[in-house]
Amino acid sequence: MKYFLIPVFIVFLSINAFAQDNDNPLDNSFTFGLRTGYNTFALSADNLTPYTSGYYGGFFFEKKLSEIWALQFETNFNYNGSSTLQFPLLLKYKIAEKFQLFGGPQLSYSFEQKNIDKANRNKRFGMSLILGMQYDISKKWFVEARYTHGLTDQFSVFQGLNVDPVFAKQRSFSLGIGYKF
Repeated sequence: MKYFLIPVFIVFLSINAFAQDNDNPLDNSFTFGLRTGYNTFALSADNLTPYTSGYYGGFFFEKKLSEIWALQFETNFNYNGSSTLQFPLLLKYKIAEKFQLFGGPQLSYSFEQKNIDKANRNKRFGMSLILGMQYDISKKWFVEARYTHGLTDQFSVFQGLNVDPVFAKQRSFSLGIGYKF
């Protein structure tokens, strides 16, 4: 429950920031775009660390809060053997003209795995924290790198038949490219 409160608090702060009067019309605009990339995963639980890799793709909406701060909401589809939808809420900080750092919470939803025994299926919801950086190649194109650290044991690690499943936290590193409209 405490992990649920983090994104609720951030959403509350962002709504409050959006409601403030601002004389600069550029600060009231949204940016949106698409992003895709490659990621590697490690699932960590009880002396087990299986690794896998996969691809992700999604879209984002960014709201500029000031000249150096922005808030970005994303919806990403991630495939690495099992499918998940991810909903990050990121606070971005511009440290140079083309370079930004970002971080924030992420809620993950794992799809039903009908071909897997019910006891070994992933848990539906999970929570993570994200840290990353973005470099703007041009006004439209950017590249990014991010690290995701799981806070909840969401993913099942198969250990064999007739053995109780072990659930693990996800850690991942992603490299991607994006386009702003």
